[in-house]
Amino acid sequence: MKKTNLRRISTGLVFSVLAGALILVPCGEQTASAAQSQRLAALYAKIQTERAAEVVALVNKEREAAGLKPLTVHTNLTKMAKTKAIDMYKNNYFNHTSPYYGSPFDMMDAFNITYRYAGENIAKGQKSAKEVVADWMDSPGHKANILNANYNLIGVGYYNGYWVQEFIGTK
Repeated sequence: MKKTNLRRISTGLVFSVLAGALILVPCGEQTASAAQSQRLAALYAKIQTERAAEVVALVNKEREAAGLKPLTVHTNLTKMAKTKAIDMYKNNYFNHTSPYYGSPFDMMDAFNITYRYAGENIAKGQKSAKEVVADWMDSPGHKANILNANYNLIGVGYYNGYWVQEFIGTK
């Protein structure tokens, strides 16, 4: 695990930039320990996972309202979506084509994901799963992916304000 840079600020808190997120931690005379840093990293990972799960639930609610079957979470597609979100954040771009991985379809191939139909939605800057799904539903192209009857599997990734949905249909 990369060592976290900790600094004291005048309020008696330590701030830590952990995976790009600013986290404030109460402190005494000492800075946060390695165990505290690990707990913070686990908490941040949990928040990312919860946001992704909430996106899936909201997408399935939209699909149900449209008379469509819910999407099932696909583990490898989820891993790919999170990798794409991290890639966009760390390489400072916002595009369906990654400078490293190529197109979403190239990336699916690299992750050994097979499909008959595939699509991707990306977003940046939304503060919540509810906000990002609402924005996608307000966009005709993104909405078409969410409500595509050919898709039966989904993977969602979130990382520091970058949101990624990967969709595939296998039938």
